[in-house]
Amino acid sequence: MVENSKADAAATNNGKKMPSSNASSSHSEKGAEAKPPQKKLSNKELKMLKKKAKAAKRAARKAANQNGQQSSQGVKTASHIKKQMISAKIKDSNVRIPPMFGHLETREERISASPVIASIVHPSILSLTLKMSTYKVVGSTSRCVAMLDAFKDVIKSYKTPQGTSLQRNLTSHLSHQIEYLKTGRPLSISMGNAIRWLKQRISLVPIDMSDDDGKKMLLDEIDQFIKEKIVYSDRVIAEYASRHIQNNFKILTYAHSQVLAELFQYCAIEQEKHFEIFIIDSRPLFEGKKLAKELAQHQNIKCHYNLINSLSSVLEKSNIDFCFLGAHAMLSNGRLYSRVGTALVAMAAKKKNIPVLVCCESLKFSDKVQLDSVTLNELGDSDDLINTRPFNKVGFNLQQYLNKIEERKGHRNGSNNGGHNGNRNRSNDNEADVVDDGKDTILRNWKELRKLYILNILYDLTPPDYIQKVITELGALPPSSVPVILREYKSIS
Repeated sequence: MVENSKADAAATNNGKKMPSSNASSSHSEKGAEAKPPQKKLSNKELKMLKKKAKAAKRAARKAANQNGQQSSQGVKTASHIKKQMISAKIKDSNVRIPPMFGHLETREERISASPVIASIVHPSILSLTLKMSTYKVVGSTSRCVAMLDAFKDVIKSYKTPQGTSLQRNLTSHLSHQIEYLKTGRPLSISMGNAIRWLKQRISLVPIDMSDDDGKKMLLDEIDQFIKEKIVYSDRVIAEYASRHIQNNFKILTYAHSQVLAELFQYCAIEQEKHFEIFIIDSRPLFEGKKLAKELAQHQNIKCHYNLINSLSSVLEKSNIDFCFLGAHAMLSNGRLYSRVGTALVAMAAKKKNIPVLVCCESLKFSDKVQLDSVTLNELGDSDDLINTRPFNKVGFNLQQYLNKIEERKGHRNGSNNGGHNGNRNRSNDNEADVVDDGKDTILRNWKELRKLYILNILYDLTPPDYIQKVITELGALPPSSVPVILREYKSIS
């Protein structure tokens, strides 16, 4: 070691010491000059040099990533946001759910977690969430299209933060919007499939493409996706299904479905077929009213509107030819996941040997397997089943009978003018008791009844045994062939 220090001092005195700038750039020359002393380094000293080199590399990596970390310092990941929302959920003690459905998320729990990320949510997403939570936008297809339109607004106003790229940051930004969208209502199967497709397309944006060009490409692809997977698919399904509708046929359907509405209008307007539609509807949304209003405008369609409690009478007396049903989703085991009451309609039609046909886009196909409607479902607001205007009308014949009774009482007490007036006053009081303003109902204070449970289930499952075929844009197939469509859909997308 003494000899090494002497050699270094001699090299310094002779002016042969390398400048600091050249020493970092010409490592091989330095290594050649320092060959003799390196041979005499011990193993311990070599290990120390390796540790220092590794520490320098780690410091360089940390310095290189420091700018990107600083730019995204205030941005939280989707998983972190989701954990915050779960911790922010507050259960309403007044809302009582039967133990069988206790695992399902209530509307109150979803709403309680919404303020956590409201500050970073786009106004279009806020508006759509409100419309979905108040059932202004209803239906799997309508909700999916509205969501994609809202995403277009999000992408238009998006600006990539400094130190990151559109491909990586836009996906995280959309995840925040999606988490807030779930607070209104759980996402449908079609919405989930559309979200996965969009995230995949974002990841495929070329890294060297500018943000403006990348956003324009994504907007065009979203429009094309809506046309191909929804608009054109509904058109093709309507053409396939129209072969089952002939003149003077009687068709049974339930609630409202966008693809079925297009099917019936296609048969009436473009094919000029004359047929009857029996629309079965149920509480609390009464979606069938919308379908009845749309179809009643066509002269070739004769509409009948009935509630689900009269289903047996309709099937018994109407000689139904076909039963057409819409779908919220088709599961991998062939079961139909749709609006509650669909299974009842399908089972009743099957009992009468009426063919049951399901019209469903491949976008609604899911690889999930579900055997009942308890494991996975959606809970609506229980008050929707309570806050309805009570029956407060008196029939015409009954009213005429009551008027005659009042007249007879008036004649009997005709000698006393005050008596007649008193009877009229009592009559008015009775009418006031009968006619209610709708603000008060029998179960208005149902939450105070601790042993009363009111459950608003939104969906049910229909076994594949009750479905003759499923009509998609890829053709008609039995429910057991749903996995085939799933493979085709994944290969196309």
